[in-house]
Amino acid sequence: MASDETIEQCLQIIGEAISVEPEEFQDHETWKFLGLGDLLASATASDIKNQAGVDVPPDVFSLYPTVGSLKAFLRGGSSTSNGDASRPSTAIHSPLRPGAAPDLGPADPWEGIPKPKVPLSVVLQGKPETAKTVVFLFPDGSGAGTSYGTLPPIGKDVCLIGLNSPFLRQAQNFTCSIERMARLWVGEVRKLQPKGKPYVLGGWSAGGFYSYEVVRLLTAAGEKVERLILIDSPCRLEYEALPAQVVQELTRKGLMGASGEKKAPEWLVQHFTSTVGSVDKYWPSVLSKEHTPPNVNFIWVKEGLVKSVPESGLQVDMNIKVTRFLLEPRGNLQTEHWEKLLPGAKYTFDYMTGNHFQITQPPHVDSLGKILSNLVAS
Repeated sequence: MASDETIEQCLQIIGEAISVEPEEFQDHETWKFLGLGDLLASATASDIKNQAGVDVPPDVFSLYPTVGSLKAFLRGGSSTSNGDASRPSTAIHSPLRPGAAPDLGPADPWEGIPKPKVPLSVVLQGKPETAKTVVFLFPDGSGAGTSYGTLPPIGKDVCLIGLNSPFLRQAQNFTCSIERMARLWVGEVRKLQPKGKPYVLGGWSAGGFYSYEVVRLLTAAGEKVERLILIDSPCRLEYEALPAQVVQELTRKGLMGASGEKKAPEWLVQHFTSTVGSVDKYWPSVLSKEHTPPNVNFIWVKEGLVKSVPESGLQVDMNIKVTRFLLEPRGNLQTEHWEKLLPGAKYTFDYMTGNHFQITQPPHVDSLGKILSNLVAS
């Protein structure tokens, strides 16, 4: 049984290893979530034994994978964390399709990732420390969370934060998975979220995938996500990744994220292309009911990119469902198979003006703003 002073010393040793102040540790957090990978965990266990004089086994962080369970062990708890309620379930999801495990990357998700050339987050409205509700919005294939900067004021008690891709302006380095991208963002989200408040996450297009995976990370660590907002985000179970041919054709015709007659900048096209590569390898897994946000809100557009595909001159294969999703007008879409991934939630459906690439462009962004205000500012 270690004294309080010795336990503090142990936590200080761990904190130094992962560059986190011990007072920031939360009992429900897992060591892996905090960045203590297998090799570092073994070395840290040795440091605890040598520096603090506590005889811990080499696999102590596997036996007691949460902050709370390790503290209990150090205080003299005899059982392993198998019965610890603070330990997140290892079976937090089940795959809908057999295949390789998702590419989560190394224990430190930033290992080998170049330093971002832009901030990971931008506060677009309000202040996170004083807002009643903080809304995190993940970017579409362009990678630019600043694209949400065109939104009208959502509410006086709402803080709006846009997440920028770490690979913005360096898309050639964007080769990691959707799941790893979520791990690159989750620390930023947790840093900006006021403690004790449930999370509100959302994303447009591929941003829906990112926000979904961040929900998984947060809830696995014991956090509460109150709301997930999916903005014209086609479920990966139902829709393919956009073929490279379509990206090329949309770019050639000036339809790729274009505003009026202005063509999309090269960096946007490059990042979009890299995003498509990651989406092609992405296959989401089901969240358990206990980890599914109670509120899932769908926002869809009804317009296609063109009025008539034959008249547009686009050389694309219209047998691809995601191509039809982008180009053709639609009816009132509903859950589009997202309900298989998010069981037990309350679903709502809203419809805005414009097409898929006009979502954050005036005047259509005003339509999006009104919907978001109704969802989060009431």
